[in-house]
Amino acid sequence: MVSQSQLELLNRVDCALFDIDGVLVDVRNSYSLAIKMTIEFVTKLMMGVSFARKLVPDTLLLKFKQTGGFNNEIDISYAIILALLSRPINESQSDKRHFLFTVAENADKTGILSVEEYLSTLSTPSHIEKLKADLVYPAPVGRSLLATVFDEFFYGPALFQEQHNMKPRYYHGKPLIENDKMIIRDRTLKIISEKFQGNLATISGRSRIAAQHTLRSLFKIFNPMASVFLEDEDRIHWKPNPYSIKRAMNYLGAKTAFYVGDSIEDLYMAKKAERDADVKILFVGVYGCSVRPEETIRKFIEGHADIVIKNVNSLFQLVDNTDQNLIHKKSL
Repeated sequence: MVSQSQLELLNRVDCALFDIDGVLVDVRNSYSLAIKMTIEFVTKLMMGVSFARKLVPDTLLLKFKQTGGFNNEIDISYAIILALLSRPINESQSDKRHFLFTVAENADKTGILSVEEYLSTLSTPSHIEKLKADLVYPAPVGRSLLATVFDEFFYGPALFQEQHNMKPRYYHGKPLIENDKMIIRDRTLKIISEKFQGNLATISGRSRIAAQHTLRSLFKIFNPMASVFLEDEDRIHWKPNPYSIKRAMNYLGAKTAFYVGDSIEDLYMAKKAERDADVKILFVGVYGCSVRPEETIRKFIEGHADIVIKNVNSLFQLVDNTDQNLIHKKSL
């Protein structure tokens, strides 16, 4: 339920901040597919074995994301590849799949560091160090095979060259970014923009180029100077670091905001920004793109999300506050 006090606060905040992936855009057939294709490509190249994509179901990706340390899809790809490389080649597919879920369950908000440490307890540390050296990650596109392959799959040849100023080497097919599916409606965004007098910004793990390509005409509704695109920033600023929220609110001159996100990292980031910057952030958790919606709702509630909704388009009813009964039903 959304309380009256929460609705009043939602209508009084200075600005609105949005994650893109899983909130404004459904990325299950773009970013999620890029993870699976990258794992398939890299393991085949390094081990001579092609793993079936069913070895990496969406529920496994969700497990990693729920730790609070895996907002970046290439980090997830790396964690899974490292885990697969650490196992015997002749191990059964079912055993490998079970092991990957065990790795995810032992990961935490420190992200790839927690996976590296866990795998080192199961093998000799020197073996894991060698695998890490072979994968050259985290290193930028052009130096890291893993990062390069992932971005070639996701961006496709033209956008990859625009983003990285280099020609693709491994993939020349259809860009997976074209599988992005818009969720946010023009009407929703325009109502919210009018409500907050244009004080809207995006805080996204993707690049500015990727955001602009997918959002198209809607991109210009967001303040370009306040928006933060973490793929273009130093890794130390990535979620759940509150850097991006603090930067956006500072630019907008805001002391209060609502932030719409779909992950535990988003929630952690908003809570930490409140503590660090002495601001008030109303966190709105969206679960409509989750492969386990009930589990995602529970995680949001346990993390003390202020409002939980299925679809970002419910927001225009919340900020407009025109139908209390509809609002309560939508937010269960």
